[in-house]
Order: sequence, then C-alpha cells, then structure tokens
Amino acid sequence: MKTMSIASRVPVLLLTMSAQGVAGWASFFLSPASIEIATTLSLPFSWIGWQVGIVYGATLFGCLFSGRVIAVIGASRSLQLSMLLTIFGAILATSFSGSSLGVFWLFLGSIFIGLGYSFTNPASSELLILFSGKGGGLLFSLKQSSVPLGLVVAGLTTPLCTQHWGWQSSSLPVVIAALLSIVFLEHSRPRFSQTLADKQRRQQLASRPSAILSKGFARGIFVGISPLRGIFRLCKTPHLFWLAMASVSLSPIQMTVMGYTSPFAVDYLGYGLLVGGFLLSLSQCATFIARPLWGVMSDRYFESRRMIGLLAIAGGFLSLSLLLLPRGANFLVTAILFSLLAACVVGWNGLFMMSLAVLSRERRAVGGSFARGKVSANGMSVSEATSSALFFTYGACFIGPVMVPTIIDWTGGNYAFVFALYGVLGMISAIYCLRRSLRSSFG
Repeated sequence: MKTMSIASRVPVLLLTMSAQGVAGWASFFLSPASIEIATTLSLPFSWIGWQVGIVYGATLFGCLFSGRVIAVIGASRSLQLSMLLTIFGAILATSFSGSSLGVFWLFLGSIFIGLGYSFTNPASSELLILFSGKGGGLLFSLKQSSVPLGLVVAGLTTPLCTQHWGWQSSSLPVVIAALLSIVFLEHSRPRFSQTLADKQRRQQLASRPSAILSKGFARGIFVGISPLRGIFRLCKTPHLFWLAMASVSLSPIQMTVMGYTSPFAVDYLGYGLLVGGFLLSLSQCATFIARPLWGVMSDRYFESRRMIGLLAIAGGFLSLSLLLLPRGANFLVTAILFSLLAACVVGWNGLFMMSLAVLSRERRAVGGSFARGKVSANGMSVSEATSSALFFTYGACFIGPVMVPTIIDWTGGNYAFVFALYGVLGMISAIYCLRRSLRSSFG
C-alpha cells in the first residue's frame, strides 16, 4: 500500500469520527438526565443501567448483520443508515414521555440507537484501512477517540437542554449532529466510490445471482445473509478469532472502569458526588489523550497486538494497586491511578480495530486455510471481520458489568476487589489469546 499524505487522510478521518462520535453520544445522551427521567416516568434511579444494557444488547444483535449489510450497500451508505437509525431512536426515546407507554417508547428508541451503533465500527474500518497507509495505529486510535469525546458532549448538552427545555429536548442536538453527519457523508461519498473495496463489492454482487440460481434460491439466500456466517468464518480463522477473544478478556474491566469509577469513589472511598463525577471525567480525558499516543507507539515501536498486551499488563497491575487505597485516600493519588488505569484498559480499542482491519485485509481465510494477499469471495472482508469480532466483544461488554453488583455484595461492598479481579483475569487471559493470535499469524 502506498504511503498516503496527511491531507488525503483528514477527510476520511473526520467522516468516520463524526459518525462514530454521534453514535457514541446517542448511546449515552440520556445518562446525565437519568434522575429527571426517572422522576417523570416513575422509574427507579437505577433504570439507566437497563437502558445502557438495551443499547449494547441491540448493538450485539446488530453485529450479526452489519458486516453483510455493509458488503451489499457499501461503507458510506452504511454509516448514513447508522445515522438514520440513531435519529429515529433518539426521537422515539424522548417524544412520548407524556403517554402511558413512555417507558416502552424510551426503550424501543434505545434499541434503534444500538442497532445504529452496530454499523459504525465495521463501516469505519472498511474506509480507514484504505487510507491508513503506514500510520494506521494513529489513524484508528484517533477515530476511536471520538467515542469518549461524544460522552463529553453528552455531559455538556444534556444538562443544558434539561435545565432550559426539559429532558425531552436533549435529543435535539443529537438529531442535528446526525443530520449534519449524513450530509457530510453524502458530500464525501464520491471520493470512495472507486475504492478497491467497492470494486470488490460490485464483483461479488455481480456473481451472487448465478450462485443463488445454481445452489437453489433458499440455500443461496441463507448463504448470502445468514447472520452466523461471519461468526463461523471468524472461528475458523485463528489469528482473528484469538484477537477477538483478547478483546473479550479486556472488555469487562473496560466497562467496569467506565461504569463504576464514580460509585467506587463515592461508596468505597467516601468522596462526594461531585468529586466522583469529576474523577470519571478525568479518566475519560486520560482515555481521549492516551488512544492517539498508543497508536503512535504502535506505529513506531510495537506491533499492535503486542502493544495491546503491554497495555493489558499495565492495566492488571494498576487495578491491583487500587486495593491499597484506603477510605478517604488522597484525591491526587486516586486521580493519577484512575487516569492511568483508564488510559490502559479503555484505550486499547483503536489498536484492536486496526489489527482486525489489517489482518483481515492481509490474510484471507479460504476454505479453512490461509492465503497471503489473495482476495477471494470466500474470504472475510474488513467489515465482516470487524462486525463478527465485535459480536464477541459487545457480548463481554454486556455480561461483564452485570456481574459487578453480585461480586460487590459477596465481598461486602469491596469495589477494589472487583476492579482487581477483572484487571488480573483480563491481563492473564488477554496475554494468552494475543500469543495464540501472533503464533497463528507468523507460524
């Protein structure tokens, strides 16, 4: 792949960041107003956990289909579809709060938001890999930095809208941003119409009717759009499968840090609510800064999977260090520990996405064996490999945090033990999986 200039990479980076940032923003835009929503709809204050769980559950389900949809309509159109689903979901979630079915519409809207989010990573990877060149680690890490940036925007816009016009208006900025992203995508789409991926997609589509006629209509349809097709292919591709399992290992500690940093600070360390929220914001800022840094280090010094392994090791030891924090610990020490922990156990996503894209592009699975540089209709595309791997990743994101309250009850409210347990188990498991992935790649 020839080296790309910086100027040629900026449009595709902004395009993918805008779509993924809006989708991430929409996934959490109700969280800052959770208390007001609970009061309006007569829900318990813990309802936001259900809503986030529904979003991730819908994303998990969407990953079964998103790779195949992207193969049919293309990456740019898929990102536009993601934004349309996001708009529809945000409007549904906030427009019927006055009815007796307000809770139903809120959760139904969350399902559409989750389905929209399932398209962003595979489609973005399909586009970015064509323009990544030599600095792929930095490019993918910058793209993934749009997710915490979206959370920051949600924390700024939702309280402002809620204070002036009610929480129902908090969807308005999301809808506007999604519409602008659709326009941006439509304006930039001709730039990608002649890419290698689109040419291969048209060739595959041209050959599909004959395949359907020769194998029988029902069988052809099943082979073409079976939601488990990509999952089976991934499981038969060792270097991609073990990479996906490494993400499964690291996802529980990642989601625990994102979801339980504030409760850790308030319930376990005895800080106030504002201090707990500030600690969470600091950790998100550290993640935003760290992801591009890890990308640069991967491009210059370490292969991406080895870099993920180093982050897993650092995250495991940092999670263990939380056991040393006493109640009322010095806030500066706590802030440094949580910032470093978040940078390691949350900041690996960009490297993971780049590894999936590069490995699926360089080595295609053909009949259960590997052929370097060979493009086959039986091989996995970048979008299909990404969506199939994320099926496992989002499954761990969904299941891991569910166990946290149970473990906290078993340990008498010891949040630090949960962090240490997930961190150490994730470190050991991720290192094993990454070693298997590297061995499969290099023999």
